[in-house]
Amino acid sequence: MVLNGIGKILLLGWLLIWPGVACAADLAAATDAVAATQPDTDAEARAMSAVIAAARGSTPAAPEDAVSNAVAAEAAASAASTPADFAAAAHTMSLAARAAPWVAEYHFKRGGYLAKANLSAAAARAFTLYLQAAPAARDAGQVRALIAALRQHPEPAARSAGAEFRDCPKCPEMVVIPAGRFTMGSPAQEKGRFDSEGPQHAVSLRAFALGKYPVTEEEFTLFLAATGYQPAPCNRLLDKTWRSPGNGVVFPPGQADLPRQPAVCVNWHDVQTYIAWLNKTVPAGAGTYRLPSEAEWEYAARAGTATARWWGEDLGSGNANCQGCGSQWDNTLIAPVGSFKANAFGLYDVLGNTWEWLADCWNENYAGAPGDGSAWTKGDCSRRAMRGGSWSNLPAFIRSAARSRGDVDGSDFDYSSYVGFRLAKSLN
Repeated sequence: MVLNGIGKILLLGWLLIWPGVACAADLAAATDAVAATQPDTDAEARAMSAVIAAARGSTPAAPEDAVSNAVAAEAAASAASTPADFAAAAHTMSLAARAAPWVAEYHFKRGGYLAKANLSAAAARAFTLYLQAAPAARDAGQVRALIAALRQHPEPAARSAGAEFRDCPKCPEMVVIPAGRFTMGSPAQEKGRFDSEGPQHAVSLRAFALGKYPVTEEEFTLFLAATGYQPAPCNRLLDKTWRSPGNGVVFPPGQADLPRQPAVCVNWHDVQTYIAWLNKTVPAGAGTYRLPSEAEWEYAARAGTATARWWGEDLGSGNANCQGCGSQWDNTLIAPVGSFKANAFGLYDVLGNTWEWLADCWNENYAGAPGDGSAWTKGDCSRRAMRGGSWSNLPAFIRSAARSRGDVDGSDFDYSSYVGFRLAKSLN
């Protein structure tokens, strides 16, 4: 084949830029491999190594989300005082490292946070990635010695998926929810669907723990008796409220309330106060309790299913407490926790009986929602998301994807009298 002058110029140009194109393709493919792995695992470390190898010899700029996560992680680490705090900072730094594994600084700082969180194996992996990203680092010898020491340091035994535990006598029973990936939201054809349940989107989650039951009146009463905290009325017109006059005396909001009923008549701020108290009472190193995110709640409520409800598409009879659920409490009373079957993850009462407060600010749909299972902290934060439906709701609300919201101060009394909460906990 004979090339004319223009053809020769084009061929020469292609030969000159081809190495850069190939390198960019390798880097993109390797970065996709990182995204497909579960965070903080050996598989993720191997995938990150591939990205570092693909980026070697070039200096790609770190994406904006990597930079912002690194800044947030450093701020969290500066304020950290417990192993759980440093573990949370390490997780945020891991988001930066996943987006830009070739940045050695992210691995080094993440390794330091993990070491302070007593997660020695994960810290060793992070420092190993640091050496791969910065093979000529002046402190390489010191880091190798640190890696060797970390690998000899025992870690606390990990709790396996499905395991149940209780950190203290006053603490709720918790269930370990396995890591996984699911489609959040409902399909357009689902009966009873609301527009706020879309667009559907994929979410990947780390393993975490969730309350086996909603927090009960008995558990909430312990908090009020110990602190004398006085919740605001959940229905100001009827003056419906918890009464905590002090000296360990507590009166629940309803005359027919029972210790094993879910604690309701609490606003979002009351829940945060309870959580802060509980976190001060748990043994050192037990970790930090919090509200679950919407993504965590829906993932756990579905328990591996994609149907409208964890037991199937149809409401059936006797599966939950709502208006038309076929239970003895329907549209009349709140049932004691554990009155119905558990889902496949071992969780009770995720659908029906009472709504549950969540950590997320309210957004009218999922456009821009996080894909990592974290709480959505943007939107209308004067209102927070609620899930599960209640004893007085129609079946359309008793679905895994159904969402609602309430004012954080409980002023939306149409719901506040029926809203409780379930605790979550991040796992090392």
